[in-house]
Amino acid sequence: MRYIGGKSRLAKEISGVILENTTERETYYEPFMGGGATLAKIAPNFKKIYASDNHPDLMLMWKAVLDGWEPPTKINEYQYQWLKDSWPSPVRGFVGFAGSFGGKWFGGYARGNTTKGDPRNYLAESARAIEKIRLALEGLDITLACKSYDRWDPIPGSVVYCDPPYANSQGYSTGDFDSAAFWKKMDEWSQTSKVFVSEYQAPEGWTEVWRKDHRRNLALPDQGRPVTIERLSTRYKDVSKRRV
Repeated sequence: MRYIGGKSRLAKEISGVILENTTERETYYEPFMGGGATLAKIAPNFKKIYASDNHPDLMLMWKAVLDGWEPPTKINEYQYQWLKDSWPSPVRGFVGFAGSFGGKWFGGYARGNTTKGDPRNYLAESARAIEKIRLALEGLDITLACKSYDRWDPIPGSVVYCDPPYANSQGYSTGDFDSAAFWKKMDEWSQTSKVFVSEYQAPEGWTEVWRKDHRRNLALPDQGRPVTIERLSTRYKDVSKRRV
């Protein structure tokens, strides 16, 4: 699904590195579910899964999708603007990201302009991606919740993957994010669980286990789409460092 900061192009590699560097397969936590791409790749390997996000509309959408709801594949600009000021709902959660420029929460109606052929239908593309995620999660013992990451208390021995709002990046739909408090909480969780974090930089004491050049989906008008280095880090030392 179109989602700013989403990992649809990197999910397979990220999940592969996490699985290579862990042996536990009982419980998995993903407190920043976002577009769901990474969850779909890694969750089927675990017996019990807990996933959440702090965005009400987004989690209403994911809960509805797992119950069989099918998102719309067409919406006009008037409907888009109406949903922007509407109450939380699955369709608002879907359109707010999938129907917006660059996947930014109601960041402008995505027209799908093109110089050749028919305009791209971003909603239809996201709907197909969501269906693939639904099929990947179908039948799993998964608990979805709308809550902040710091309200979780992972079961000791769990595997945790976090893809938080990146420090010094564009604002996110849930408001300001305290990166310092986040890393402090990750240090706490790492005492009893194996925690992996996606970020451009990690604090001292964290080990980089994977990196890859990645082009941003959304940037300022005068920046184009700059290339950044995505990094996956952990506090565990018994990991194999792999660079791509």
